[in-house]
Amino acid sequence: MDIELLILAQLMQGPKHGYEIKKNIIFVMNNKKIISNNSLYPKLKQFEERDMVSKTTEEQEGRPNRLVYAITDMGRQVFYDSIHHFTPEVIEVDDEWSIRLAFYNLLNDETRRRLLEYRMRSVQEKKERLAKLSLSVDDSEYLMYSPELYFYTQNMLDIESELIIQLLDRLDKPSGSD
Repeated sequence: MDIELLILAQLMQGPKHGYEIKKNIIFVMNNKKIISNNSLYPKLKQFEERDMVSKTTEEQEGRPNRLVYAITDMGRQVFYDSIHHFTPEVIEVDDEWSIRLAFYNLLNDETRRRLLEYRMRSVQEKKERLAKLSLSVDDSEYLMYSPELYFYTQNMLDIESELIIQLLDRLDKPSGSD
């Protein structure tokens, strides 16, 4: 996953200092390993060099000053371009799918349809692999895949399929008809 999109997404919500960006990304992605200071600050420096963010110093009484980053028009454009441009392989990655879904309201209908169709293909491929794998579930006491994990995965794929179908149906309905 490209951490750039997550950083820009945080700054789209307003100016933030580095620790706040990091803390929010960890919270949103529910993954403490997704970002570190060693990945965050070099990216912010790159963004600043590319005019995607601006940096100001915030004075704090009795504490060291801290740097606050704000997204620029260039950064906003990169963010919008990033959420709109993806390949089927990118959308197979759960985190990439989740990020696009988080900003679904910012996508145009054509991009929404492409996103949903790519993900549905990915879900169908996962279901097909799971079906092949299910043939081995009862074959041995030394399973690579437990029945519990099989049923859990099957249920999650079914739920995701239903969501995609609902979102595609909404795209197919003319505006104002409910």
